[in-house]
Amino acid sequence: MPTPRRNKSDHLIYADVVDSKSKAGVWMGERDAFQAKQADILNAVKDETDWVAVENAIMVVSTDPAGITFIAANPTLPGVVVLADGGSPEASAQLQAAGEKLVRKVMAERGILEEEAA
Repeated sequence: MPTPRRNKSDHLIYADVVDSKSKAGVWMGERDAFQAKQADILNAVKDETDWVAVENAIMVVSTDPAGITFIAANPTLPGVVVLADGGSPEASAQLQAAGEKLVRKVMAERGILEEEAA
């Protein structure tokens, strides 16, 4: 029997199949003009990765560890979403951590503050 999705009050984008807040992303404290900041962050991430164009997102391709990471601006909230998938759970975790670290790095370089997710 199917089970209903959980009620989402935080509007974070993540994989519903695993209900994983760890894949929710990196959140900015500054809400004014957040879409311009999201675009600036994503452009800086492009400069530091091998990436493939995806509508309104970046797909980073990695060989060490092998896998892909999607980095996208949340369309309605001031945040950048990081989703990673590798050849193993360990590789996925490494890619996830590296993607979040890179987003935080470019945010810090631009003086964009991070806040805790809801």
